[in-house]
Amino acid sequence: MDFPVEALGAAVAARAEVWDSLGLDWQVRPVAANYGKAIVVSEFESATWVGDLMIWVSGEAELDTIRVADDHMVNKHYDLAGLADLDALLDELHALVADGRIPHAAVSSPPSGRPL
Repeated sequence: MDFPVEALGAAVAARAEVWDSLGLDWQVRPVAANYGKAIVVSEFESATWVGDLMIWVSGEAELDTIRVADDHMVNKHYDLAGLADLDALLDELHALVADGRIPHAAVSSPPSGRPL
């Protein structure tokens, strides 16, 4: 099954009030063919966090974030099977930006054992 990469724009737009409350601005680029493995790339930024999200038609996704104040990075790989998985990814991003909660299995620098 191919992941519907074009759904990212609608999923981001559906949470517009949440992103606005966090001061998070999104740019979702058009789907690109990417040598036969379609991809959608988006960037987001606020006064406190910047990052990007890439999702391939295969369902592979990469979320990369940096906290502006101290360059703390939190990155995570996802294997999305459907739109519910995309919602879960966006929930984890919201929790990170709003409350500093690092997603389970994310790579964090400094290590996730240290408080944000």
